[in-house]
Amino acid sequence: MENNREKQLSVIDLIITVKNITIFLFSKWKIILLIGIIGGLSGILYAWLKKPKYVAVITFFTEGESKSGLGMYASLAAQFGLDLGANGGGAFEGENLMEILRSRNLVKKTLLSTVDESSNTLMIEKYLSDNEISKDWDTDKKYRHVKFLPYPSVPERLRDSILDKVYEGIVKTELKIRKRDKKVDLIDVVIESGNEYFSKRFVEILTNNAIRYYTEYKIKKSSQNVAILQKQTDSVKTMLFGNITEVAQMNDINVNPLRQIVKTGVQRKQIDVQANSILYAELLKNLELSKLSLRKETPLIQIIDQPSLPLKKIKPGRLLTGIIFAVVASFLCIVSLIFKRKLSQLNLSN
Repeated sequence: MENNREKQLSVIDLIITVKNITIFLFSKWKIILLIGIIGGLSGILYAWLKKPKYVAVITFFTEGESKSGLGMYASLAAQFGLDLGANGGGAFEGENLMEILRSRNLVKKTLLSTVDESSNTLMIEKYLSDNEISKDWDTDKKYRHVKFLPYPSVPERLRDSILDKVYEGIVKTELKIRKRDKKVDLIDVVIESGNEYFSKRFVEILTNNAIRYYTEYKIKKSSQNVAILQKQTDSVKTMLFGNITEVAQMNDINVNPLRQIVKTGVQRKQIDVQANSILYAELLKNLELSKLSLRKETPLIQIIDQPSLPLKKIKPGRLLTGIIFAVVASFLCIVSLIFKRKLSQLNLSN
């Protein structure tokens, strides 16, 4: 009985406390309204001054060599929600491909590319200018001699430090790499920046760099084999044609058919011609097979969607931002008034 009575008293005390706080807040409605209006106006001003972000998206599809039997079973199991842990083992598949697209090497290479073919301005220079990072560099001796080059051969501490900071800023806040679906190999490369043309060019250059890197990686060994076979084939071909020419020259010189000794040289050259002909035929066959294997291993990379101007613009709405700011400001004002009232009550009780 005593416990029930204590619970009833505590509930009554809580109702009384809430009632008193409500009456107190109603008495301060002018202050709360004023703070809410100020917060709302601040939100509208913030949305008006906020620079828009331009979103560029490029989507591409990758298809490498055929999957193994386990990979095929894994793809079939994925349709039923099962994960067998087999993704084909490719270095450019799934999460690995997404990490490579945001890798330091490819992003820096993109930043050190020219904005377009008709301009010598680099992407990094445009980024620094658009974000007003290099605004006061001309008056600062530290940055006055910093120069970005498309293919820097000598490391430079300050320049590389700037590149690292820009890379980290882009990867953390602006660049997003995502996969459309687990069942399909569609990759979206997305970037948000304050410059419309920069956003478009950045995703285009980054994707082209990734595709080129991906293709070179996949066909590197086959390309080396083709190059070696091509060199050997050309060498044997040169020797074969030279031997044929020498046989013809010896036949022209041998005008006396009764002298057999002069025919030995011709016969030796004919043997060389036959041997080189057989070798040339084998090398030519192997070369064509290697080229066929190279074409088979070359991955199919198809760009599905490309960004086009005008890009999608992200900018906070003035009305919605004003309402959010007004609600947050009013809430903070209410909390502050309650805290102040509670503090004054404690001081009076002491």
